[in-house]
Amino acid sequence: MSQQQQMTEGGPRPETSRGHYILEVLGIAAFFVLALFIAVDIYHGMANFGYLWLLPLLVLLAYLAADLISGIVHFLADNFGSPEMPVIGPGFISGFREHHVDPAGIVTHDFVDTNGNNCLVSLPFLLLVWIAVPIETTVGGYLFAAFSLLLCFAVFLTNQFHKWAHMQDPPSTVAWLQRRGVILSREHHNVHHASPYDTYYCITVGFWNPLLDRTRFFERTERLLRSIIPGTDPRLRVEREGSLND
Repeated sequence: MSQQQQMTEGGPRPETSRGHYILEVLGIAAFFVLALFIAVDIYHGMANFGYLWLLPLLVLLAYLAADLISGIVHFLADNFGSPEMPVIGPGFISGFREHHVDPAGIVTHDFVDTNGNNCLVSLPFLLLVWIAVPIETTVGGYLFAAFSLLLCFAVFLTNQFHKWAHMQDPPSTVAWLQRRGVILSREHHNVHHASPYDTYYCITVGFWNPLLDRTRFFERTERLLRSIIPGTDPRLRVEREGSLND
């Protein structure tokens, strides 16, 4: 079967249990319901406070924040923990590890399996914002809620952008956005999938990757974490796998 056929057919990952798949479906539904509730409160806050001119800035800040968060989460899942860990192991870590074994496998995942886990991760934060933040009565609450909602939407889109970056022939609109650096491109993301796989972890748009690579941020962070976390191998992953000697 060709990759194009796989992309057309789609489907959940074979290792995804039926129970977790249903949980992802419910997570996506709950995510959009909560997002709608918060958006209504933001609309009312907008009527009270205005500050429409700040919204483009909030969009940009939320998008860049999501990109940085994606890199940190990706780095941790690639280098720490185990697929056997309770809850996060099979649901999150295993997906990152399997992705390095079969990078093109992500293009065969359907919408739910691609985006469900990101929705599940965002739900507690969105629920807290909706319950605890005074969106309609304070300027700070209104702006924080707007930023939070935009951030969660950017996080929600991250794995979809990641999937498109692995497609050899993405939809024309997607390819246009990739060429202009609006979302993660295949060429940019390929840097991460080159041995020793220890850089360019950010997968929303990749804005932070060159800076983090030049400053050796993730290498320094991994070395620090391995020196302070009990029971972890003190060597970097590339040192354990011998990639530095390739």
